[in-house]
Amino acid sequence: MHLTVPLLINPKAGSLFRSGLKAWLDEHRNDFTLVPTSSAEDLTAKARQLAEAGEPVVAAAGGDGTLMNAAQGLVGTNAALGILPCGTMNVFARELGIGSRRFDVALEAIQSGPRHSIDIFCVNDQPFLQMAGFGPDARVVKLITPKLKKHMGAAAHIYTGLKVAVERHPIITVTLPNGEEIQGTQVIMGNGKRYGGEAHLFANARYDDGLLDAAIIQQESIPILYEILSCMLQRGATHSNTSEFTQLRTFESCEISAEGKLDYQLDGDYAGTIHPGETATIRRLPDKLRVCVPRSFVPGTPLEKFMAHPMVEAWRTLIRRAREF
Repeated sequence: MHLTVPLLINPKAGSLFRSGLKAWLDEHRNDFTLVPTSSAEDLTAKARQLAEAGEPVVAAAGGDGTLMNAAQGLVGTNAALGILPCGTMNVFARELGIGSRRFDVALEAIQSGPRHSIDIFCVNDQPFLQMAGFGPDARVVKLITPKLKKHMGAAAHIYTGLKVAVERHPIITVTLPNGEEIQGTQVIMGNGKRYGGEAHLFANARYDDGLLDAAIIQQESIPILYEILSCMLQRGATHSNTSEFTQLRTFESCEISAEGKLDYQLDGDYAGTIHPGETATIRRLPDKLRVCVPRSFVPGTPLEKFMAHPMVEAWRTLIRRAREF
């Protein structure tokens, strides 16, 4: 018997049209029951309600931030999260093998793919799926306004990143459970390999091993970007391919503090600011999240990966706007 799947959706989201999802859904209207949401809190609440009502799968349409909100309502329940990735980066969907805006692959995963249980970590009880960043990358996310993101897409990160590069960044202290303290100016934690699209920042990270991988970068301004890009170009950081300015650690929990105001982002969305004298606690939740994944990992062609990468899309947007101007 064919069952329709509840799909949490923001009917006013421009990404539905830019990604092509709206037209795709018109052709697959018998597969989903649309559940409109009005805010992040409303999306989380409705996800929990659907799970408690016994729905085996609750799907969500959006980017990494939207999926994180849905996950908050589903973690610890029997319902699995189905993903229709129509955001800008879609990092988590790429990590699972669904890819970005590959809606047919997503539908196959929802209808007949296996269900995997993944770890959920949180920063001061704020959960995240894929990554957490403390420092300049979070500062960039904070400064990107919805209007700027709407008109520039991924190119907004380049534009804002240049502004952040000239700022002074506070020294961050990461304290591990064994008492070890590591300092840097940029800290990125990953529950998976990917960061910023298809690119791998961590070579060996997994979303189901109970551990977070972290890169603590001990550089300033533009060299921070160089360190991150260097790791990406090598298909992920390892102890053998990183420079002396990047410290790698793996742990279940840690604490973060800083000498000045420290912004942090979760799954690409600005999540808060840690003030001097405050400490943020990172820990793994006791419950896991069930997610729908494809039966087999279907990689894109090298050309598809190159053209789909957010940075390539960003440069294409800049070139197009320059021509229009």
